Amino acid sequence: MFLLIAIIFIAEMIIALTLINYIVKADKAVIKLKSDVSSLTPQIKAGLACIKEGVHLLKEKQLWLFDYLEKKRNQYIMNAIKTVLMYLLLFLLKGKSKKAASICNGIILVKELWDSALA
Repeated sequence: MFLLIAIIFIAEMIIALTLINYIVKADKAVIKLKSDVSSLTPQIKAGLACIKEGVHLLKEKQLWLFDYLEKKRNQYIMNAIKTVLMYLLLFLLKGKSKKAASICNGIILVKELWDSALA
């Protein structure tokens, strides 16, 4: 009976010593990590400041891009409306007069040349 109690006690001691050993190793690792982080704090702050500047720059570029896309969209819509109106006018005038049709063809040609020169 005493032998069984002695074996259980020794096993508990081995387990306790192993746990204490792991706790000491973890404590040393945390202390080393804390010293590394505290020594790198200025570099971390500088890196975060650069990231913050990058985010502000990205935000400015995003706003510029959205403005540019909106202007281009409005420009394409206006060009489409002008083209539709020109062809509608051509269609309406083509049946009534051949002379008006050639004038509209000339206007369309000038408009297309003008748009290609601007692009």
